[in-house]
Amino acid sequence: MPFDNENTYIKMVEKKEEDLFHKKFEESLERVTELFDKEYPNLVDGEIVEQEKLTHISPVDGKTQVGKFQMSTKETSQKAVGIARDHYREWYFKGYIARAEIFLKAAEILSEEKFDFSAILSYENGKNRYEAMGDVDEAIDFMRYYALNLIENQGYARFTGTAYYGEDSKSVMKPYGVFLVVAPFNFFSITVGMVSGPLLVGNSVILKPSSDIPLSSFKFVELMHRAGVPKTNLIYLSGSGGRVGRTLYTDDGIDGVVFTGSRDIGTKIYKESQEKRPKVAITEMGGKDTVIVTDKCDIDKAVEGVARSAFGYNGQKCSACSVALIDEKLYDSFKKKLAAFSSRLSIDDPRKKETFAGPVINKEAYEKFQRIVETIPKDKILLGGKRIPRDGYYVENTILDNVGDPKIEREELFLPILAIKPIKSLKEGIEFVNTMEYGLTGGIFSEDKKEIEYYFDNVDVGVIYANRRRGGSTGAMVASQPFVGWKMSGTSGKGTGSFYYLQQFLREQAQTIVR
Repeated sequence: MPFDNENTYIKMVEKKEEDLFHKKFEESLERVTELFDKEYPNLVDGEIVEQEKLTHISPVDGKTQVGKFQMSTKETSQKAVGIARDHYREWYFKGYIARAEIFLKAAEILSEEKFDFSAILSYENGKNRYEAMGDVDEAIDFMRYYALNLIENQGYARFTGTAYYGEDSKSVMKPYGVFLVVAPFNFFSITVGMVSGPLLVGNSVILKPSSDIPLSSFKFVELMHRAGVPKTNLIYLSGSGGRVGRTLYTDDGIDGVVFTGSRDIGTKIYKESQEKRPKVAITEMGGKDTVIVTDKCDIDKAVEGVARSAFGYNGQKCSACSVALIDEKLYDSFKKKLAAFSSRLSIDDPRKKETFAGPVINKEAYEKFQRIVETIPKDKILLGGKRIPRDGYYVENTILDNVGDPKIEREELFLPILAIKPIKSLKEGIEFVNTMEYGLTGGIFSEDKKEIEYYFDNVDVGVIYANRRRGGSTGAMVASQPFVGWKMSGTSGKGTGSFYYLQQFLREQAQTIVR
């Protein structure tokens, strides 16, 4: 079975089914509201209801109650670890082919239900229909790609020969036992990919979802159980990261942690998870992603690539372009074109098909935007800089003109705020990028092959693009573009959607039989 990316919207447009895409999405927007304003339990080999609750409110209007979820207690968390550890070998002993088949079945179910899942995301984290569908597509891609990769590698067991006469040896990669997944709000696909890696190869997994996408995560775990994953091997625990997450990642029964989120939380988890004993800690900690535009670029292509990368999903992507370094010879003309293009990107209700970007994720992000903008001199705000007065958490796409503030140019903001800055040369731009603490994604716009080659050879970044109009630093696709962070952006040096990914959740055992 060859791997093929899901790519729902693109494929439907190619089949001249764009109207059908919108019709099905509109139907799902209506249908999924039946799931709202209900209470959802923890899933720990059965349902557990706690005394304390978390209520998730949609950022679309700041009013709609998506649902009530449980604030997991220490006792529930410890119970979950015990169940997951007691049963992980049963899941592993099903064999890699059976596990892969379950994942392929789950991918098919998700594909059948993808319009409902993407509609949930539009309400939960404010994605427009194209971004939401692309997110669910990527989740499907992860499940299929990893399952096929496991089969291709025959479960990571290989004969290694005869060192001494009469001895037969082999290497077998085996699961550690139990992994904790601490997931982010911005991508459902990241949640699915982080769960899929350790679970597929035979570990039990406890998912602590983001409190901003708890419903889609809950429905995903239910889907996996329907597909055949035992409830003892995939557990859903909602709650705050500080309370529930820390209880779990410091528990001696947890063998590894997979985290995506902020640098501060990631480094805290990386350190504190090791207090009792060494554990696998795979942390992706964001980025401060930079696009370089040289004087040899196609300026219209570069303007669109920078704007789409900076303002797609309100800059709330680890890969979003938040700094653009522009050759000084075209700086003035570029910034005028950039401001004009960006001003035409619609900020509106994400349920509308013409919306480019919806609200930021929550009130905290909404207020953070205001605090940042208030520190910027008015003459440095080239575009935007205001919150939009309406229900929900909407802010303007904002471009800052050569501010020179290290907090703006060096720290991850996770908002639709783009800093632009003139440079004298490509070399100067690369030196700027390489002094960043982060190294997740980046890009260059140049029609000169030698400049592109120089950039690729010298920039210290994990995912890089040249002349990508659809997004100068965004939009990695499973299989063809492994998503990997360097420096403070990631700890493993292995990318998601990569043929190296699954091995991180396995440990090698050398086995020898004497004849």
